[in-house]
Amino acid sequence: MKICSLYGVGYYYIPGTDTCIKIGGYVRYEAYHNETGGHYADRIPSAGDGTFTRNASTFGMQARFRMTADVRTQTEYGTLRSYFAFGVNALNVGGTSGGAVATTLSMERAFIQFAGFTIGRSDTFFAFYNGAAYGLVPMFLDGSSGPAGHNVFAYTWQFGNGLSASLSLEDSGARTKPVVDLNQMDLFTTSTDRAGNFVPDIVGNLRVDQAWGSAQIMGGLSAVRANYYTNNPTASCNVPAVTGNTTDCFHPGDEWGWGVGGGLTLKMPWDAKDTLSGVIAYAKGATGLVAHANGQNFVHKGDGLGNGALTDAVFANPGQIKGYGGGLELTEAWGGTVAFEHYWTPSLRTSWVFGYLSVEYTDTAKQLIASGQCVGAGQRFKGATVTNCDPDYSLWRLASRTMWNPVANLDIGVEVAYNKIDTAFAGSAFLNGSPTGYAPGLAPGKYSIEDQSYWSGAIRVQRSFWP
Repeated sequence: MKICSLYGVGYYYIPGTDTCIKIGGYVRYEAYHNETGGHYADRIPSAGDGTFTRNASTFGMQARFRMTADVRTQTEYGTLRSYFAFGVNALNVGGTSGGAVATTLSMERAFIQFAGFTIGRSDTFFAFYNGAAYGLVPMFLDGSSGPAGHNVFAYTWQFGNGLSASLSLEDSGARTKPVVDLNQMDLFTTSTDRAGNFVPDIVGNLRVDQAWGSAQIMGGLSAVRANYYTNNPTASCNVPAVTGNTTDCFHPGDEWGWGVGGGLTLKMPWDAKDTLSGVIAYAKGATGLVAHANGQNFVHKGDGLGNGALTDAVFANPGQIKGYGGGLELTEAWGGTVAFEHYWTPSLRTSWVFGYLSVEYTDTAKQLIASGQCVGAGQRFKGATVTNCDPDYSLWRLASRTMWNPVANLDIGVEVAYNKIDTAFAGSAFLNGSPTGYAPGLAPGKYSIEDQSYWSGAIRVQRSFWP
């Protein structure tokens, strides 16, 4: 094959064409402590995370394979590019799973770029900070979709001197958080009473890339819609044949969630490989713009538990509290991530990363939650002595990763992190026999509601390859 020097090292002409291709990828081994799914244990994507009982696995191993291809052709409109990254994950966490290996396919990227357009699976254009450059386990407190990717249809204007602007229509279902009907759902549910998607998210950014580093400001809009009320003070909704959440019961009015953010990366004057990078964002009704892949948060250590309900909005039946008309109460969130990486030698480097997320509910939402979630019997906090029924919470992490490259394209790294949930709830909580999102082994009964923390760690050995 003939070398193609138009786009840098590693490209070759596809025989018989004027198209250039670069093939790459990696093979990776990772082991996790309190990060058994390759994510932090306080997230609840499946039963078992965050419980720290004998029924929950706190150690796991994963093997990964990725293949990438970058294909480029010069045209009269500029470079036509297509790129993909896909592979296989094989995760073994043992414990209650009986040692079974969970094998999954992963399509991280699959996009086309042409004449300023980016179409397909890329990162969201709200993203700026690159978590993979500073850590082994993604924090997901930076608005980026990370390795999972995000489906986009975007256009970028190039103004020269490193200045650009982008407008992107993005998959609205990939980033959204639950919309919770407080009259029929637990606030800490992993499901949602959100209405079906009908418009894409709208995201834009303004970015500059220079020799000193890069900077960006960004914003986004996301439609927030709910399904029907469980009950409604109307004759048609209250007939015996109607059980609620049907067209007879009407629904809250639609709202627009939104978010804004900014990011900065600086190359250090003593060594351009040393970098300081960070991002901060605020959102209302679109909390995924602050923490894209973060889910509901929960930690149980010792006799206590700490919860964090990450939602886009909550609502209840009209008249649930005095003066409430049944509208959506949008959740607010702000936070971000900051990281610094230093090269001790050309083959040895260490990074330090701090991530923070704060989630706040409106006063009306708190009254609705207090009236439906903290009294009576049957749900997470019901039947317990909750002296402060306040769903506000914050989550933060401090991590350090050290990476050694004994030879080219071989990474050997270790990462240690401290994680904490600060909850505004106070008192005690009641767990029923099978609380949603919890692992077996957590007995029903009352638990102290209090701040929770834990340590976690990961190691990685990775062989990257490309021509």
